[in-house]
Amino acid sequence: MPTPRNLHAATNFCLFVTAVLLAACANSTKQMTSLPTEGSAQQPGGIPRAVVLFRIVTGGDTDGKPTVATLSTVPKWKWHYLVNAGPPNHSLDTGKAFGAGQFDAAARAAGWGFLTLPAGTYQLAFAAYRTRFTMPGARRASLGFGQSGAFEFQVPATTSLLYVGTFEFTCRNADRWWGYVEHECTMAQVLDERELALQVATSSPGRFGPMQTGLAAAPSIEDAHQ
Repeated sequence: MPTPRNLHAATNFCLFVTAVLLAACANSTKQMTSLPTEGSAQQPGGIPRAVVLFRIVTGGDTDGKPTVATLSTVPKWKWHYLVNAGPPNHSLDTGKAFGAGQFDAAARAAGWGFLTLPAGTYQLAFAAYRTRFTMPGARRASLGFGQSGAFEFQVPATTSLLYVGTFEFTCRNADRWWGYVEHECTMAQVLDERELALQVATSSPGRFGPMQTGLAAAPSIEDAHQ
C-alpha cells in the first residue's frame, strides 16, 4: 500500500509533468502567433518559418442587423473567432483553440490574422463561443462552443509569406438563450483576395519576402466521418 509520503511524491510529479506540458503548449502557441525575428532561422537549431496570412469574413442578416465577427479577441465580450491548427489526419481538439496572430489595428478590424509555421501540410479550423457550425467535420463542445470543419493547406519550404485565402462564413442568429444569442454558421467558401493580402502584408511591421498564394481546400464530406 502506498505510504502518504509516496502519494505526496507522486502527486508532485504529476503536477510537475502537467506544468511542463502546459508551458510547452503555451510556448508553441506564442511562436505560432508571433512574427519571426530577423535571422532566427540562422540561429543554432533555428527552423525557417513562414507567415501564413488569412482573413475571415462573416455575414448574415437577422431583423435587419448584420451578424459579423473577426479574429480579434479584443474586446473579449465581442463575438470573435479563435483558430485551431495542426498536422493533417490528426484530430483538432476544441480545447486547444487560440487567438490568431495580429498585425495592426486596421488589419485586425478588417478580419486579418496570421500563423507562423515551418514548411509542411496543415489543417486549420475556426472556433467560437455561442456558435454552432453546420458543415462536414464540425464539432460541438460545452458552453455553446463550436468549431468548423478543417481546411487544409501546404506551406512550401521556399516561402516566407503565404496567403491561404479569405474564409467567408454565412451566419445567422439561430437561438436566443438567457444572456446571449447563439449563432449558426454554414459552410464557408475560400475567396482569393491576394491583392488585398499583399497590401496588408506590405503595411505590416514585419519584413517579408515575396508573397506566395496557396488557397486552402474546404472541408470535404469525408471529414465528417473521421
